Amino acid sequence: MDDDTAELRNPFPSPPSHYTKYTSHNLKLLGLLKERVSDDDSNPNQHEILQDQNDVPDWPLTQLEKPRVDWILEEPDAFYDVFGDRWFVRVLNTSVRPHSDNSIL
Repeated sequence: MDDDTAELRNPFPSPPSHYTKYTSHNLKLLGLLKERVSDDDSNPNQHEILQDQNDVPDWPLTQLEKPRVDWILEEPDAFYDVFGDRWFVRVLNTSVRPHSDNSIL
């Protein structure tokens, strides 16, 4: 019964366990890694590259990079799902033409 009541008190899912990896130190290490690695190297050895730094984690720092979302826009009906809701991606028209009819004013 305690598990059922605990679930009712928190209607949102718990955050994933990897959110604790997003510390300022780890993000600084990721920035250094990106500065020191060429774009061709898809699998850098972060321990060799960051050997002058303290507390380099065992897991790949590249896990902290933002996910690519440009692939969503390549779909004809671009959308993404979040917590069971579907959100359509609309391409905004950035060209705004001035309205010549002042009758609205």
